Amino acid sequence: MFLPDTGLSRVTQVIVHPGFHKTGTSTLQASLRANRDTLAPDIRIFLDQDIPGLSGAAKGYSASRTDLDLGLVLYEAALIAEQINPAPRTLILSSESLCGYIPGRNGVQDYRAAPDLLTAICTAFAQTRPDAKLTFLFSTRSPEDWLESCYAQHLRASRMKLDKQDYVETFRPSSNLTQVVTDCTAALPLACLASIRLEDCAKTRLGMLDSLLDLADYPDSKRSALSPAPVTNRAPSPAQLSALLDINRSGLSDQDACAARLKLNREIV
Repeated sequence: MFLPDTGLSRVTQVIVHPGFHKTGTSTLQASLRANRDTLAPDIRIFLDQDIPGLSGAAKGYSASRTDLDLGLVLYEAALIAEQINPAPRTLILSSESLCGYIPGRNGVQDYRAAPDLLTAICTAFAQTRPDAKLTFLFSTRSPEDWLESCYAQHLRASRMKLDKQDYVETFRPSSNLTQVVTDCTAALPLACLASIRLEDCAKTRLGMLDSLLDLADYPDSKRSALSPAPVTNRAPSPAQLSALLDINRSGLSDQDACAARLKLNREIV
């Protein structure tokens, strides 16, 4: 993606929401997308599809853990910092890919790469746009609910063949998201980090978006013009989960299994 190279002199705050996966991120991003035009005079929004180079590099590093791929993250983050249009004073980037692949995908077992990834993003902005202040907001979730949601996502999007009990036992060590936040805080002592639990987001009209707007000092007087997004990416029913597992364990080719999953995914509302 190319953005006009007009500098970042007026952007005083960059708020990065790097996930985690399955913590209400799809609903938050739908809300940001729905309210993008209303927020535009004050806040510019970048979602995963707006930063494909950076999100792809971050996922690549989480799988490879090589210095070369981490250097690519630094490079892609610097490109964004250099090329952002400076019109609003606040920028929000929301993409769970900034913490890498969801655990269980492409050999990634956990979020151990997250501190390195966020350090690279911080370094890129510090070197390229030292006038910008970075703040990270994490979204977390209780371990059991998170594991259950991740399992459903894997069944829907990949050829996951583990049953739920085996999946939970295998990936339970990755479910302590609070510890990942602690590790990121230790790696970024000069950065501002905050977190919000998904379970607490229903307490306000705009949910997690309110937490982002609090960090952006967006006035309450303007929030009445914003619309909450409906919950997205709803969980499959037990029968649908069983059907997805059957598809993944079947003798279908990968292409046919993918087509069967897509058909069933359309029925999950």
